[in-house]
Order: sequence, then C-alpha cells, then structure tokens
Amino acid sequence: MNQPYEWLIIGGGIHGMTVFHALLERGVKQKNIAIIDRHATPLANWQRQTARIEMPYLRSTRVHHTSTNPTSLRRFADEQEYTSQAFKDTYGRPSLELFNDHAIQLAKQNGADESWFQAEVLGLSKSGEYWQIKTSSRTFQANRVVLALGQSERLHLPDWADATQHVFEEREETPPVLVIGGGISAIHYTIRCAKKFPGQVTLITKRSLVQSAFDADRKFMGPKGLTPFKSLSLRERRQLIAAERKPGTAPQELIQRMRHLIRTGHVNHQIGEVKQQTTGGVLLTDGTDLKGTTIVCATGIRPLTIQGSWLESVQRQFDLPLSPCGTPVLNEETFEWGEGLYATGSLADLTVGPFARSIYGGQVAARAIVTAVL
Repeated sequence: MNQPYEWLIIGGGIHGMTVFHALLERGVKQKNIAIIDRHATPLANWQRQTARIEMPYLRSTRVHHTSTNPTSLRRFADEQEYTSQAFKDTYGRPSLELFNDHAIQLAKQNGADESWFQAEVLGLSKSGEYWQIKTSSRTFQANRVVLALGQSERLHLPDWADATQHVFEEREETPPVLVIGGGISAIHYTIRCAKKFPGQVTLITKRSLVQSAFDADRKFMGPKGLTPFKSLSLRERRQLIAAERKPGTAPQELIQRMRHLIRTGHVNHQIGEVKQQTTGGVLLTDGTDLKGTTIVCATGIRPLTIQGSWLESVQRQFDLPLSPCGTPVLNEETFEWGEGLYATGSLADLTVGPFARSIYGGQVAARAIVTAVL
C-alpha cells in the first residue's frame, strides 16, 4: 500500500476544490493531498450542468468562488482583462465563463491534476491512526479525510417522469417543448429553448414567477442570522433551514427577462401542477391538456443523505453523531464529524445554515477546517 496522505478530499467539485486550495494556502504541500472524484477533471459535473442550461451568470457574488481569498476572482478578472460585462448588477454576480476560467486556472496553478484520482469511493475504515479509503481502483490511506461530496447526482423527478426527462440529462429537443419547474434552472433552460423554438415553448410552474436575489436571506451569511441560528436546537435548525430556503425562485433580472419573453409570445406560461404524462404531452390537475413532444423536468437534485449511501456503514461503525433528521452533527468550530473526518456541503447543513450547500458554504467550511488544524 502506498504512503499515507496528510489529507484526502472526497469530491472534486466546488467545495472539494475550495478545501484543496485552502490547505495549500495554509502551507500543506500538494504532494500530501489527494482528491478522489468519479469524474476526470475538477468541477466536471458543475460545468456539465451549467452548460446544459446555458447559465450566463451565477446567482452568487464576486467574493464567492473556489478560493478562500475573497478578492481572488476580482483580481483574476483584472489580470485577464475581462470587460465590465464579466460582473452583473450591484452584487457583482460573475459570468459563468469568468467563474470557470478562474477555477480552472487556480486548479492548474496549484497542481490539482497531480493530486487527482478518478475513482468511485466505496467505503471508509480505519487501521491504527490512518483512515483507509476503499475505491473502485485502489485503497488509499490518509491522516485526515474531508467529505466534500456536494450535491448528490440523484435527480429529483416527479413520480410520473423518467430519468431521461430531467433537465440535466443530455437530449435533443423537438418542439413543442414543455418545461416543468419555476426555479433558476427551469428559467435558464426555457430561455435557451425559446431561442431555438420561439413560440413553441411552454413553462409550467405551480405558482406565479417568484423573485429572490439569493437562495435564502443574506443575513444567514453573517452574524445577524447565524448567531440566533446557532442558539437553536438541531431540530429547530432543520426547521429554520427548510423555512428560509427559497427553491423555485430566481433573481430579478432573470424574472424580468422571462416575463418579457412571455409578453412577446416567445414563451407560453401555464400555472398548474402536472398530474400525469399523456401520449402527446401532460395533463394538469385542473384538467388542462398541454401538448408537447419534448418534456423536460427542471425539478432539482436530491440532496445527499447518509441513509442508503456508503456513509451509512461508516456512521454505524464509528458511532458518528446524527441529528434526529439524519444529518451529521459536526463540531461547530472545526466541522469535524469524527476524529480526523470532516464534512462540507449538505452534510454541514446544521452547522452552516441555509447556505451550507452554496459556494459560500464551501468557503465557510474550508476556512473552518484548515484554521482549526493548521
């Protein structure tokens, strides 16, 4: 077996790469870090999904990216002579092109390819002081492991739909197109389809379009929201997160653009809930029959859960603490779940709050982990 790594990061998405860069910034040598991911390159799933819906700008701000240095993206934009169009509105939302270019450049600069191992993680165990990480290719050893698994790749679909109809599945569209969903992915994808098939795209939402600058109130990015959040019980924290998150919403500029397409007849908008798929479209619960050749569900992704995943056996073997809702209970300061085992993303929901799964949440977790240890 090869020599153990100081750090092993499971997941090479936005959160995993943020942890990787944070470790390097704190003096850990690249050769002492391993990243295991099922994809061949960093942020592969993120890039595939955002390209699929043709998202031009992020919902997050200029200070949220894969570096824990808040000015890194702004400096990169200046150095690469990006135009003023690289950032949008008063929040400075970066273009997807800029965000991805910065992430790729940072990964190359820090030698991520030399730490990268493409494999599927099958389980964790311990031998003496080292974690044993069993994968589809080999077994790794590490002093410390970071679970940066991000969002699960399990697609969330209505009972009547099949996996091929999810927006993140590659397929050719044939008009007329029916898009189900009212959130940011649904709107981006509808705009994309309207360019190709003007007047032959219908957006089906359960309610009127809802505007929200972010996924939750920005106070949960600072002490105004997080201080009272930390005083709650674990059950109350989960209830607050559910109440404060704003799925099925989009920023003002995107809502305005969609309303313009609806007014000009490029997009049809139908409010209602789909009851079932029919031979030639879908039937709504109010009896409305909508015709469509291509049906696309922009209905989100199921969050990662302990139960039913390889993490379940790890939790049981080491008696790792879980909340009543099944979410890991982490050390509030270090994000440690067990000795030498750390977590980010949805696994850190009850520690970070409503923004745990966001780019900001990845930065918070990365800073906490490296600050506590290094």
